[in-house]
Amino acid sequence: MINGKRRTIGVFMCKAYSTFDSAVFLRLEEEARRFNYDIIIFTTVGYFASQNDYDSQELGMFAFAPMEELDGIIIVPDTYEIPGFREKLFEEIRSRAHCPVIAIRHYSDEIDCVYTDQGKALRPMLQHLINHHRLRRIGFLAGYKGHPDSELRLNVYREEMAANGMMVDEEKDICHGNMWLDCGEAAYRFFFSDPARQLEAIVCANDYMAVGLMRTLAERGIAVPKDVIVTGFDNVPTVAISVPTLTTVEQDFGRMTTIAMEELDRQIREGKQKTDRKNFKAGMAGKMVCGESCGCGRRGEDYYVELSDSRNRMVDSMNVREVAMTYLTIELSACDDLKDLHEVLVRKTDDTPMLRDYYLCLFEKGKNENGEPVFAEELTEKTCLVHAMRDRQDHGMPMITFDRSRLLPEMAERADEAQVFYLMLLHQKEQFYGYAMFHYNKGEIPSTFFQHWNVILSGALSNMHKRNELMALYEERRLSSITDVMTRLLNRRGLEEQLAPIWQRLCNDQESVAFVCFDLDHLKQINDHFGHQAGDFAIRLTANAIRKAAPKDAIVARMGGDEFLAVLPEASQAGADRFIAEFNRQIELLNREEDRAFRVEASCGAVVFRLDTLSTIERCIRKSDEEMYRKKEERHAGRTE
Repeated sequence: MINGKRRTIGVFMCKAYSTFDSAVFLRLEEEARRFNYDIIIFTTVGYFASQNDYDSQELGMFAFAPMEELDGIIIVPDTYEIPGFREKLFEEIRSRAHCPVIAIRHYSDEIDCVYTDQGKALRPMLQHLINHHRLRRIGFLAGYKGHPDSELRLNVYREEMAANGMMVDEEKDICHGNMWLDCGEAAYRFFFSDPARQLEAIVCANDYMAVGLMRTLAERGIAVPKDVIVTGFDNVPTVAISVPTLTTVEQDFGRMTTIAMEELDRQIREGKQKTDRKNFKAGMAGKMVCGESCGCGRRGEDYYVELSDSRNRMVDSMNVREVAMTYLTIELSACDDLKDLHEVLVRKTDDTPMLRDYYLCLFEKGKNENGEPVFAEELTEKTCLVHAMRDRQDHGMPMITFDRSRLLPEMAERADEAQVFYLMLLHQKEQFYGYAMFHYNKGEIPSTFFQHWNVILSGALSNMHKRNELMALYEERRLSSITDVMTRLLNRRGLEEQLAPIWQRLCNDQESVAFVCFDLDHLKQINDHFGHQAGDFAIRLTANAIRKAAPKDAIVARMGGDEFLAVLPEASQAGADRFIAEFNRQIELLNREEDRAFRVEASCGAVVFRLDTLSTIERCIRKSDEEMYRKKEERHAGRTE
């Protein structure tokens, strides 16, 4: 898709930095090389309980992703926990995707899928509790209602309990949690509030809830597994050191990814359409892992050493990244424009050793009068590459405009290597600014670091847009304060403001400066005979004549009423005379073009000053004014003789 030379597979998943999704990511890297596909991982953030503006705006990813252009799609529906996200993903795929689509870790009647057969995965553990441990009173800690995996595991629990002649009390044996560690207290109150009803085991829909429950049980003096057995699902590595290791079920997400890629490749090569075949289904069994939480497993000293080393490295890494984020926030908040932002990102290269390539693209809504891109705060069809790091080297600010559906311009293409990009949108509330694309070094995995990085970067872009809006508003008001509304020339304040920055230099260099005053003749008579609209016309016509006649470096202003002033830096008397002559020619031409019942005429007076360190703008204006009135009196005297 980057240049049309290599087929592209899009992968849609949320929280691609989780333990499970990291396994998918690493396998995708291997399969991209094996099958020679570019892979774009369209990743979002957000979890069930977050419910904030940032996470809800992540829904825009599905409209942004160029599904029509993809050669294949892999989706991981169970990662989308925010209500409506899974439904929106399927809706966009149904209406826009024209390629093979396959889901992993999810069973679907609608599309091809590679999934964990929950019956094959969970039944061995339930049978282990029932047959090996001889348990009869078993409860189930489910996830929130509607979580697809939790619902399937809950049904397997019901079926297996019924198959062994054990009744399930739906009100007392099944508790709904939130798939996270913090549901332990609520689960404890649910299962242990009735002393007369003591469970022998609690099967949890995932490891996080199991660990959260075991922590609460330990605080309440309830021993696992002596007083009650607790089991999990997923085999999340190193979830806890203060509680027993879990008896759990392991899923092979890497193998699922391989099967999905093999099937996608087959369909792409054979050009098979869905109408030509039955849906592809691959249900995989899980692997039961016995731990201390049921009494059948134990951890040796090596476990603690390895876990301690791992956690020390993780804490060190988190501390380094926290400092990096703090300074990134500080530096980006001071950025006034994209050049500043680019320089900050270049300086931060050492903070991102896990990245090989990094591209920043912003949505573009057009060009300004200088041909420069104007950036949008919404999804647009055009995108501009504003920052590029390739092979960890700064490639500057390419400012390449391209169609959004291509995702990256041709400069990002690698003819000899399939690439796996991790794509995140840049947005704040309702504003979309663009997207970032990361290519990790081989063996590196995504982490929450770049989720935070993206949020900070989005905030910086938001601040720049707001700052630019304020600056534009300020400039508009500033210009209105120094501009004459009727003629669009400068007013007196504007003339002094424009002249002030160069005045000191002109004085120090003792340059000659021409001050040319204009005064409209017979304005009162025009107003009296033809009305004030005619008088306004005469003022505008005079202004146009001055504007047309003035040299490029002239500073021209309406000083008030029917008086105008032009300042010509570094001009001689001859230059001033040429300007007046050209003005008289222009006003004559304009009079002929307009062909009004009256003529517009103006008196002119020019004074050329040889400046010195005592010269002032005010004195020069006054002197030129006096000269103009002298010329005007001479002109009137000549007419009356």
